[in-house]
Amino acid sequence: MNRLQEILARKQEIRSLLEGDQEVDVKAIEEELRQLQEEESKIIEKRKLAEGIQMGQVETREIPKPTETRSDKVEIRSMKWQEAYETDEYRSAWVKTMMGATLSAEERDAMDHVNDEYRAFTHNTENTQILIPKTVAAGIWKRAEEEYPLWADVRKFNVKGNLSMIKSSTNSVNAQWYDEEDVVDTDQLGFGQLDLTGCELAKAVQVTWKLKKMALAEFEAYIIREIGDRMGISLSTAVYVGKGKPGGGDTFKPEPRGIKTVLKAEANTPQIKAYAEADGVAFNNLTGLMAALHSSYVNGATIYANNTTIWNTLANVVDGQGRPMFIADVQAGGVGRILGRSIKPDAAIPDGEILVGNVNAGYVANINEDITMYREDHVRERLTDYMGYAIVDGDVLDSKAFVILEMTPTV
Repeated sequence: MNRLQEILARKQEIRSLLEGDQEVDVKAIEEELRQLQEEESKIIEKRKLAEGIQMGQVETREIPKPTETRSDKVEIRSMKWQEAYETDEYRSAWVKTMMGATLSAEERDAMDHVNDEYRAFTHNTENTQILIPKTVAAGIWKRAEEEYPLWADVRKFNVKGNLSMIKSSTNSVNAQWYDEEDVVDTDQLGFGQLDLTGCELAKAVQVTWKLKKMALAEFEAYIIREIGDRMGISLSTAVYVGKGKPGGGDTFKPEPRGIKTVLKAEANTPQIKAYAEADGVAFNNLTGLMAALHSSYVNGATIYANNTTIWNTLANVVDGQGRPMFIADVQAGGVGRILGRSIKPDAAIPDGEILVGNVNAGYVANINEDITMYREDHVRERLTDYMGYAIVDGDVLDSKAFVILEMTPTV
């Protein structure tokens, strides 16, 4: 029996062992399987190379001397991690690592160089996650923004750690005209502080080992789509109804504070309007909504609602003459316009609710830590978990930038 046959036989033994009722050391089994897989791949690669030489399909090359260095290795090694993790070579090595595929010596060298230097830079030697390529991280954020425009329109910062911003807490009186002998009145300006300390956001997707056999490009697109979609809905929901940081006897998990949460906390909630479910949304409901928005935020304001509310409610609103108010228009990134404002569909907003606001001016978010990816194999179930993780925070900068119209159920 040759070595390849021994490897295949041992893998069959391990499979039988895992399918049985006997207790096993799963971690030891995982490590043995990894070593067997690497050895099997090398043997198969050598055989293919030998067959190619025999058939005249492969040109033999002089083996480089130990003192010689490959140019591609020099290129990666000469880069800082901030540059190296943007390269196609690193991205390919990262995808292979996520799929559990065998890396070449050059790919392993690129992975080690980038991640060792990154961990030294962050002063965290216990950090075991693998730095996600910049293009993949950007793809996940882009996917989240494409699917959820409420999150896309938020003004974002990428400040590591905590971000504190100053915001005015009182209204200043406008300048006035005076006689020559008059004393000019003054305001005592009050300032509040907005602290974005970060909330952990994580989403895991589970992939079967059979599915991991897909091509590298398809696997990368799958991870971007799945993680981007699922993180996007959580981010957009937090912007709208996030509870914020728990305090006192609160038991909920920390999350960004949402627009509706802030408006409901204000006295008499003047910027949350209501309409009766039986009556539906009328033309004067929308004009009243626009009237409640502070004038300084009208330019740049957008209407947000979910797809059902847009097409069952907003698209059917008519004016006093019975003329439809909805105008189909996809040029501004939405699906239509009413009263000159673009309408964008976002699944994070519940049925029957309509948000009008200048999100870019009135809400701010900070990505305290960019997306990282973790991978965990489950040998017996033949499944792999991929978890996207980021630290993000957000809060309302000025509540006057928003107005909400919500449905009151008919009793």
